[in-house]
Order: sequence, then structure tokens, then C-alpha cells
Amino acid sequence: MAAKEKYPEPTYLEYGFGELEHDVIKKELCCYCGNCIAFCPKIDKEGNRPELVDYDPLCGLCYAYCPRTMLDMPRMTERIFGRERKEDEPLGVYRKAASARIAKSGVRVQDGGVATALLIKALESGVIDCAVVTDKDDQWRGVPRIATTAEEIAASAGTKYTITPSITGVQMAMDQGFKKIGFVGTPCQIQALRKVQLLEEPYAFGQDKIALLVGLFCMENFEYERLFPNLVQGSFGLKAEEVDKFEIQKGMFRVISGDKVKEVPLEETDDYVWKGCGPCFDFAAELADVSVGSVGSKAGWSTVLARTDVGAQVYEEALKAGAIEEKAISEKGLALAGRLAKGKEERFNTKTAELLGRGVPVNIRR
Repeated sequence: MAAKEKYPEPTYLEYGFGELEHDVIKKELCCYCGNCIAFCPKIDKEGNRPELVDYDPLCGLCYAYCPRTMLDMPRMTERIFGRERKEDEPLGVYRKAASARIAKSGVRVQDGGVATALLIKALESGVIDCAVVTDKDDQWRGVPRIATTAEEIAASAGTKYTITPSITGVQMAMDQGFKKIGFVGTPCQIQALRKVQLLEEPYAFGQDKIALLVGLFCMENFEYERLFPNLVQGSFGLKAEEVDKFEIQKGMFRVISGDKVKEVPLEETDDYVWKGCGPCFDFAAELADVSVGSVGSKAGWSTVLARTDVGAQVYEEALKAGAIEEKAISEKGLALAGRLAKGKEERFNTKTAELLGRGVPVNIRR
């Protein structure tokens, strides 16, 4: 039986970067997760796109591991959690939902700071020996970092709101000899790393070193080259180095600079959204070990969904150690998060139908 008939995914030695470029990058399906750049030495980034920088060995790795060439969500969910997601589970499979916040005061965090607290606890308890986080440079461009101390993890806290190929940091960590790598990222990045872990291919380059995946709630992300010149600088009159924090609250996109708050309705930022966000249905990072976001909890608190054994373990250890505090999440809060998740899925259906009408198939199975 031919490989293509046996497996739903593209397989070893069948596809190369040319096919990835044709099927994903040029058709603006690329989510710029960094998976292909991270795990193939022949691919680098050019501007904000993957680019072949050496001859193509046609090993098939970049095409096979891309979350936009093929994503079989039900099959992946079953392999991770032992069952598929049910129709009435818009936030995916999880074993515990709670509102929580970091207990340590004085740490600059986004919302409740739980992602930061969990990574610090995982590092202290030996679940991970480093954390790949997304930091920023002095122009607010996202930069993947390898954090090996609580201070380094805390220093990178806060959502950057611009597309960054953060998975390249995982390869950096492997190259530096780390064996238990934690990663925090957006749903598409979590999908990409799960595909690396689960795809049945003859590649072995350290997938077993990925020890913890912390996923962030995400409706969409923005392209730096559009967001900053047009909105931050053009409309708000702020230089990149003057920005302290971005946040999305109550339908408003906010930029905080010192004691100044500039904001616009979220729908007015549509022109700055990364085009590859359209073919994505995953709001709550459903394949993560533990997912964290602000939606569904009060200001200053995070909604937490503990999904896997390791995710639940890290969360409960952080709670027991007093690193975080929790309270019950309301049914109203969970319902709100669920509505946003369903809204993103509806957008995905609309977008993929539009793409198909233009002759661009999206090979993603919800």
C-alpha cells in the first residue's frame, strides 16, 4: 500500500519545502509558529516568513510537521486524552477548571499571572529544566528566550500580541542540552508541537524532551509590521519603546504607556490581524497540558483548564505550595469562554469556505 493511502498525513520523503511554500506559505495559511524553522537546518526566517536557505533534501519533515498542511484534531485529542472532544465541550477536554492568580506580589504579569507561576513551579519541582518563553526586544518585537531561573521566567511575563516563531526556542534549548523543556505559547504553536510529538514518522530529534506545554487562550494575533506603524505609532502616537503592555478587555484593544491608556474597539484592529489566523478554530489551546487565559474570570484572575496528568500535577503542586491561589470559576464565566470558542470555530468555518471558494483547500479536521 502506498504511504499516501495508508496515512492521512504527508509522509517521509514525499514532500519538501517547495510543497510547503506552495500549499501553505504563499496561500497565507502559515501561522508562523516556527516549527519548520526550528527543526530543519535548511529553513530560516526571512522577514516574517519561513524561507529555504540551503538545498532542499526533500526529507518531508517541514511539510509533515506543519500544523496547516494537515491537522487531524479528533485523532490527536484521542491519543492525548484517551477520547475525542464531545460536541458540548467547546473548550476541549479538561479535568479541572478554576479561576486562579499568582500569589507572589510585585511580579509584572498578564492578568492573573498563572502561566508564569506554573512555569516557575515546574522548574523548581524538576518537571522541566528550562522554559521556552516569548520575550520582546526594545522595539517590542517578539523574541523566543530560554529561561532557566524564576527571575528569567518572570521577566518575560506578559502577552506580546504579535506573531513570533517561538518554537525556534525549543530547538535552541535542545541544542544547549536541555532534556525537559517547558513551553508556553498560542494554540497553533501547541498544535505544532503536539504534531511533532504524535506524528508517526521516522524522525527522532528530541521530541521526548518536550516535557510541558502551557497553552494560552487566543482569538487572534497581530502582525508587527501592520500593528505598530498603523495603530501604535500612527493612531496612538506612541513609539515602540514607550509601550508597557497590551491587553484586550471588554471588547477593547488597549495599549498602556505609563499612566496613559490608548484604546480602540477590537473590531477596528482587523486590518492588523495575521492572515494565517483565519484558518484556526482553537481558542483555548485544547491540546496543551494546561491552558490559561483571562476570559471567564474576574480582572486580575486567570481561567485555568488542567487537561493532562502533568498539567494537573504542576497546577496542584503550585496550589499546594502557595504559589497560586484559586477560587471556583462561575458557570457564567465558563459559558462566556465557551461562546468565544464557538465564535472562533464559526469564523474558521466561514474563512475555510471562503478559501475553498478561491481554490485553497484547508486540510484541517475539527
